[in-house]
Amino acid sequence: MNEIEFRKRLYTNPLEVDQELLAAAGADPALQKILEQTREMETEVAALVNAVEAPAGLADKLMTIADAPSTETELQNLGDVASKPAANNNFFQYYAIAASLLLALGVTFSLTFDSGPSSAEMAVGDDVLRHLYMDGFEIDEVSNASNTTIFGLPAINAVMAESGTRLVSNDFLQDLPIRSARPCAVVPAYQSAHLIFEGIQGAVSVIVINNSPVSVEYSFHDDRFNGIVVPMGEGNMVLVGERNEDLEQYKTLFADNIDWVI
Repeated sequence: MNEIEFRKRLYTNPLEVDQELLAAAGADPALQKILEQTREMETEVAALVNAVEAPAGLADKLMTIADAPSTETELQNLGDVASKPAANNNFFQYYAIAASLLLALGVTFSLTFDSGPSSAEMAVGDDVLRHLYMDGFEIDEVSNASNTTIFGLPAINAVMAESGTRLVSNDFLQDLPIRSARPCAVVPAYQSAHLIFEGIQGAVSVIVINNSPVSVEYSFHDDRFNGIVVPMGEGNMVLVGERNEDLEQYKTLFADNIDWVI
């Protein structure tokens, strides 16, 4: 079962999931995570709706509006409603829920439209980690300071041109010398460029990809590396350092200095 079908069926009734969905989640950690997050969010929304009381006097105000139609059309509509007493009886039972839903709206939008990266997008982080372990010798050379090479801006931009990017300023390179710069193929079918510099905890990699396989920023890690994927411009930027490296300062620095020229 693909992720779109799984989400569609799950969102229909998150708290009553059939065996087929449970089996799919059990076989796929990404789907299991979606299931757990959705159930947790559904429980929180239900608790919020049940906990919030409608403002005092709301029912009287609604009755006043219903008793004072301003147009012939509204009079006709009220006549239609009056012929359906069952609907009238149910209406005021739900006015408190309607008021509560105004508060819950932001939560439900977050559940439906901001559910985080897809499993395909998360796979980009795995691809990056595999690539870094293939380049482990070069990364270790920068971390232990045995690589003292410094790339100038023209050489860096010649490499980055392969991925449709360039650095627009040479200033920050004075304090952050690039020790390695070369084209690479992290994600199949997309051209990338891989820069390495020395961070606080060791080597830090900056990888730019000339397309946008990831649409939402997210972080990833394993026992050694800590990384972040950043959608920007016409593609993605990925930063990876040792597990305790603070990548936020580098994210801002490179985001401000990378230009996409695709």
